[in-house]
Order: sequence, then structure tokens, then C-alpha cells
Amino acid sequence: MNTLVVCKPRLPPNFSAQKSILESQLQVDSDTELVYLPVFDLVPDEPAIANLRSWVSKPKSFDHRVLVFVSPSALEIAVQHLGAWPVDLYCGLMGRQSARLAIKLGIPKDLILAPSGESEDETEDSQGLLSLIGKHFLLAHCEVAVCKGPRGRVDFPAKLSELGHSVTIIECYDRRQIAQSLDVCNRLVRLRDKAVLWITSSETAQVLDKQLSQTDAPLHRAFKSLCTVLTTHPRITASCRELGYARVVEIPTGIQSVNLWLKTNKTIMSYTNTAPASPNSDQPGGAPLPIIPQPIVQSPAPAASTSWLSKLTFFISLVCLVLILLIAFAGKNQIEKTRLAFGERIQKESTTLDLVKEQIGESGDLVKDLKTRFDLLEQAQKEEASQRQSLQEVYNNLLASRTEVSLSEVEQLVSIAKRQLYLLGNVNGAAVALEQAVELLEKADKPSLINLRSALEADLSEIKALPADDLLKLAIDLDSVINSVESLPMLSGADATTQTNLAKLSEGELAPQEQTVSVQSPGEVGQSSNASGGSFWAQAVEMVQQFAKVAWYDLKSLVEITKVNSPDVLMLSVDQQADIRNSLRLSLLNARVTMLSRQGELLKSDLARSEKLITTYFDLQNTQVERAQSVLKQISAVQVDLTLPELKATTAAFRLAAAGQQGEKR
Repeated sequence: MNTLVVCKPRLPPNFSAQKSILESQLQVDSDTELVYLPVFDLVPDEPAIANLRSWVSKPKSFDHRVLVFVSPSALEIAVQHLGAWPVDLYCGLMGRQSARLAIKLGIPKDLILAPSGESEDETEDSQGLLSLIGKHFLLAHCEVAVCKGPRGRVDFPAKLSELGHSVTIIECYDRRQIAQSLDVCNRLVRLRDKAVLWITSSETAQVLDKQLSQTDAPLHRAFKSLCTVLTTHPRITASCRELGYARVVEIPTGIQSVNLWLKTNKTIMSYTNTAPASPNSDQPGGAPLPIIPQPIVQSPAPAASTSWLSKLTFFISLVCLVLILLIAFAGKNQIEKTRLAFGERIQKESTTLDLVKEQIGESGDLVKDLKTRFDLLEQAQKEEASQRQSLQEVYNNLLASRTEVSLSEVEQLVSIAKRQLYLLGNVNGAAVALEQAVELLEKADKPSLINLRSALEADLSEIKALPADDLLKLAIDLDSVINSVESLPMLSGADATTQTNLAKLSEGELAPQEQTVSVQSPGEVGQSSNASGGSFWAQAVEMVQQFAKVAWYDLKSLVEITKVNSPDVLMLSVDQQADIRNSLRLSLLNARVTMLSRQGELLKSDLARSEKLITTYFDLQNTQVERAQSVLKQISAVQVDLTLPELKATTAAFRLAAAGQQGEKR
């Protein structure tokens, strides 16, 4: 049985977020024993936390403020003391594990800055966070507060200051060493090759090794040469190897990496633990030496011959012993090398698969970034239109020649038409701009501009021949479908309702009969008194019938029959429903991007994928689902991969007109 020893620092009992995540996500099977052996106690520093509160609540000196946490422990301690996270404060973290903890503690995802570890620029350490801050706040200085413990990350605030940021260092907790008893240390070193140490800092490795040194020296040396140490950073790996640990394995940051390593190395470690010890083993008494077969003497020999045979037998036995020792030593080394190489290769491949899954999950963020860029392009086009109007007024005031004014306006209109045509794919906008240019040339009535007007009319006829589909309107309709994905009813979540059945009841059936009141004459009092008994029983029977109708429709509404092609869609869990909605949203976002970029084949595949998800998992009788299907059908009917005209004739004619105008000036 192997033993996983977790050496993470210990927080006070009221800080349980990290511990709950560790207990819920750490997957330890029955063949592996889990032992918590904290080396440090982390104690919150109340004066420092008060300084942190004052820093958060003070007025901003810069446009942006970032609160950086160098470890998950600093994050949990600070956030639980701060309470609700401010809306204008960014949270800087060192990796994805801290980012998951921050989301669990209530920090908005769009305010979290954490390196993903997917490239060399975004490694999960302080250097990766520095690079990410530089990219996010390009050419802008920030007000940064670094929350950390004592004697840690000294160079990180200095590098932030060198980049021009205003840095405040807050040590929000104190680190107190836990003295381990000699009994605990002896039990740990006796585990030897069955122990797997999970160490998350260089200080933890140094203090733990110092405490284990109080045990017996041979046992300590054997433990350091046989146990396995899991580290999460090259600096921790180098520190462990300097302390003399022979088996140090560097894994990515996170609990999933520990689970993956335990899973991939379980069989290999079990084989190593059950393999026979070598002759150089440190076990008491050593391993038994191999038995050398002795030669069989069939008949007595002379004394000289007996001495010679004894020497030969001793020499052969010695050679055989040396060969057996060499073979055993070489075999053990080869098995060890093969085990380590096999484990590292499996770990790398599994880590790569996990990274690919995370990249697929993060592709939604990339699509949002593309959407933001398209919005910026539309805003830039609006700003360009306003600039064109201001330039038009300047030209009208400064240029006296009517021909010069016409040419400048035509140039601006042609430029607008090109942007509408190539950047936004707006055929109608390009046609309107060219029509205005033709009208300006008609008003100018100059012979030198006839060729330019003919070229503009030719290009205008080509543009009008194109199908004028309003891609922007379709993109807006698709955005409304994307925003309504969360509210679309799924077949697995449909509930039986009574509204449909109750609607079948007419108002006359539900409402009680109106009772008419008439004024009776004295002569009719006797007749009405005789008929009052019959009227009362008629009303009672009518009320019982009405109550029976309502009860019957209520009972019918308790059962709802839905026809589906596959019964599996009715058995989806909540997480599976969320994954399907995320897949549908991602497919619709991809369709919007490919539609605006006029990529016809990709648009068809994205629309087909979205239509398949809707028809398989959602209630097709719902009004919202029907509207979503109609929008997808409208988009699929649009021809986006068009060959747009390049306005070559207009460009060439405009150059000739400008050259002729310069010749007239000379």
C-alpha cells in the first residue's frame, strides 16, 4: 500500500474552502493511504488585513487597480475578511487552481487575471502573471497591492515597480512552524519507497527535511533515496534535489495533476514495492545471497588434485557470484529507468489531453473577444463617418474650386463604400455611398469628370447585381437567439402544466351562472316561494358539476406525454444540460463570426451543428425554440461567400481625374 503525504500549510478551522476542494477533488483509491502532514500553520495578521481594507476602500489614484495574491492561502484569508468583491477591482492570481478557488469565493470571472499555462508567456508563476498584466493593461500604469506571506515572492513586487506600477506590499498572514514529534518522523521515514510527498514550496521541503534529520541517519538517507517527491515548480524541484532527494517529479499545478500522476504510476509503484530487494538494500540483515551449486565428487582424488579442484570451485563460485550481483544491479537500474520514463511519458500525454479539454472550454472566451473586436470595428466606422462630415465642412471652407471639393467628397464616399463592402459586407451601404458620389459628379457638370462618373456607374451596377442581404440584422437576430439559450426549454427539463388543459374550459363553464334578481309583485310571492326549493337544488347540482370539471382537468394536467426520438435525452443530469447549452451557445457564436467573415462552408457546418442540438435536446413545440429555428433557417438561406467587386475602374478613373486637376493648376 502506498501513502500520499500532503504537506500543504494548515489554515485555521474557519477557512475551509481549500480543504473542501482538496477533499472533494483528490481521488485516492483503496490501495493508497492519504496522510496530512502540514509543516506550517498560517495565522491571519489582523493589522495587515485592516491595511488591506483601507487600501481597497480608498479613492483610486490610477485608472485601474489590481489586488494580487501570491498563493491560494493568501487569497482565501483576504477574501473572507474583505467580504463582497468591489466591481472595479481586478484580482491577480498565479495559476488556474487559484482562479477556480477565486470563483468559488465569489469573485467575478471577468475580473480575474490568471495565467493559463498554455504558452511560455503565460506560465503559472509570477513571471506569467507579469506578462499577463502587461498585455491586459497595455501602456497603462496600475495601482497594485501584493498580498503575500512573510519571506516570499520578494522579486515580484520589485518587477512590478520597474514596469511603472504603484506597488503596495501587504503580508496578510504569518507562518508558524509546526514541530513534528520523533514518532511521526520515524513512521514517515520507515515508509521509504511507499511514500509520495506532495510539496508546494521550497520552505516546506527545507523545514520537513530538517525535522526528519532527527531520525536515524541510515533510515533518513534510505528514505531520501527511495521516496517520491511531487513538486509544482522548477525552483521547488531544484531545492529538493539539493537536499538529496533522488526521485523528484515535477507536475503541473493543481489537484488534477496529482490524481493523474497517482493513476498513471499506480501499477508501476506496486511492481516496484513488491520486487525483491537488491543485495545493497539497507534492510536489517541484508538480502540472502544466491546459492552456488557445488560440484559433485564421485570418487576420492589425490591431495594435490583435491586442492586444485577446491581452488577452481572457489574461483568459479566467486565469478558466478559477481556475475549474479552485476546482473541483479543492472536489472534493477534498468527497471527503475523504464518505470520513470514510462510514468513521465504517460503523465505528459495525460496532461496534454487535459490542457486540450481546457482549451476547448476556453474557446468561448475567444469568441467573445472576436465579438468585441467586431463591435470596435463598427464603432470605428461610425467615428469615421463623423470625421468625414467634419472634413467635408473644412474642405467647403478652404477650397474655392468646385471641382476640388467634388473630388475630395467622391474620394471619401468611395473610401466609405470600400469599408462597407470589404470590412462589413454591407452591399446596401456601399451602393448608397456610390450613388451619392454619382449625384455629386452630376451636380459638378465638368467634362473632366465624365470618365470618373462612368466608372462609378459601372461599379455601382455590379454592386447592385449582388444579393443585398442585411448581415447586420441577421447578426442581431442571432445575438438574441444566443442570449435566449439559457431560457430555451429542454426535453429533459419539461414540466407538466395545467394551463393548456384549463384553457379549454370556456368562460361560461368556469364562471358561475349569473343569478337574476327580479322584483316580484305581491301576487307572485306565493308562486316564487313554491319555486324557491327547486331553484336551490338546481344551483347546487350545477356547482357540483362545475367542481367536477375543474378537478378532472387538473387530474389530466398531471400527466404530460412528449414524443422523443431517443429516450436518453430525457435522462440528462443538470451538468449535462449545462454542457449542452454551452455547446449550443459556442456553435451559435461560431456561426455569427463565420457569417460576418463570409465563410460559407464553416457557416453551414456551424448552423447544421446548432440545428442538430436544438432538434435533439430542446422542446420543438415551444415558441422560443421555433423562433430560434426560423432565425437559423433565414441565415442558412443567405449566400455569404460572394465574390465582391474590387472597384478597379473607379480607382483608375479617380487617379486620372486627380492627375488632370493637378495639370490644370500648373
